[in-house]
Amino acid sequence: MRRGAAITFLAMLLGFSTGAWGGEKKVVRVWHTETEPQTVAVMQEIANDFEKLHPDISIRQEGLAWGDLEAKLTAALAAGAPPEASHGQAFTCASFYHKGLLRDQEDIAAAIGKDNIFEVARNLCRFDGRYYGITHSPNTNLLIYRKDVFRQKGLRPPATWDDFIKVAQAMMERDATGRVTRYGLSLPGVPLFVNILVAELTRANGGRLFDNRTGRPTFTEKQVVEVLDFYKKLNDTVLPPGWLGHGYLDTFTNLATGKAAMVYQGHGRSAGYIEKYAPPGTGTPEYFGVMRKPHGPSGKDTAAQVDAEPWMIFKNSKYPEEAATFLKFFFQEKNYIKYLHTVPIHLLPTLKSVRSSQAYQANAMYQRWKEWVEMDYYYFERDLAKPTLVVNWDDLKLPFLLEIFGSNILPDMVTDAVKGMPSAQAAAKAQARAEELITKLGHKRW
Repeated sequence: MRRGAAITFLAMLLGFSTGAWGGEKKVVRVWHTETEPQTVAVMQEIANDFEKLHPDISIRQEGLAWGDLEAKLTAALAAGAPPEASHGQAFTCASFYHKGLLRDQEDIAAAIGKDNIFEVARNLCRFDGRYYGITHSPNTNLLIYRKDVFRQKGLRPPATWDDFIKVAQAMMERDATGRVTRYGLSLPGVPLFVNILVAELTRANGGRLFDNRTGRPTFTEKQVVEVLDFYKKLNDTVLPPGWLGHGYLDTFTNLATGKAAMVYQGHGRSAGYIEKYAPPGTGTPEYFGVMRKPHGPSGKDTAAQVDAEPWMIFKNSKYPEEAATFLKFFFQEKNYIKYLHTVPIHLLPTLKSVRSSQAYQANAMYQRWKEWVEMDYYYFERDLAKPTLVVNWDDLKLPFLLEIFGSNILPDMVTDAVKGMPSAQAAAKAQARAEELITKLGHKRW
């Protein structure tokens, strides 16, 4: 006891902190949206390796479901206890930037090389020429189809929405009693993915969701009303009953097990589900392909959503500088490739040097499904992919997209339409709700 007291007294005299004696560490909380077990495990490996180099820091990483992230972040910020670093949608990053909550990431961008950041990832959270978020991985949502059925039916890739419905109808299957055994399409009906698809379809129909000059919603414009008409037609002809209750991963399972011929909001992650759940011998790119998405009656070109959550660092968190140090470590090539390879066709590289790296390309699953990856880059390289709720890049200058997303106004608009409300009426109802919300938030400029 005397010896322990003497050591404590000596430590006080020398000004040592408890951390220097193996006491409390700086706990850096890192939230991300990659919840698959193998990705969580690799994130922990990266965290462990980082801690060996920085014994005074503890990385506490947590995988959160996409649909839960924004609500949890908003609650944490309201409580004054944000994580040090977190994924977020591009509009989430924009909203937090406009509120002055984010630490800039110019030092991280410089460390990984600003010219090394893939072009599609540069504008996801960059304002006034400065990075406030760098995406962990960009990919697009894909139109995935049963290639074997498509060939058997002698079908051609659809150019328009009407063509697409005809193709989906042709790929449906019925038994002797007329019961549908394979539907033409599977769609997720949960709000996150309806928000995503409404914006994507609006782009593919030559429309917009907001007036960038005033911020006023434009839901009653012809191009958006036609999106609702398209949803109605899909609901009435090729989607399974109850599809509004289907989740994102349900659609992959429906495709892999033969319950649906196509998925409109597929991702590279789907390839893993196909390999796991498709009948033996069929879980290959010879049976499951990707094709360009069609455009609407008022549009001229295809469109897709870029799924690319930027890393954000909250400047009022406890240890923002330590979080920045960790993200620099995360993006080091050895660590980063290990992370990307946990979901090879879905997690594509933000860094050009990694994309061309032999170590990255050597992955066997990447080689098998490379056709899918090339479709991602078709959208990327032509600027045809935009983030959730974003039709034009200038939409990210609007300060209220996070609140629009959280309000479920757009998913409710789609639900109203497919359940029988005239499309123009559903659009007008959503327009009024959105205008009221934006006004309450103090952002009305019209």
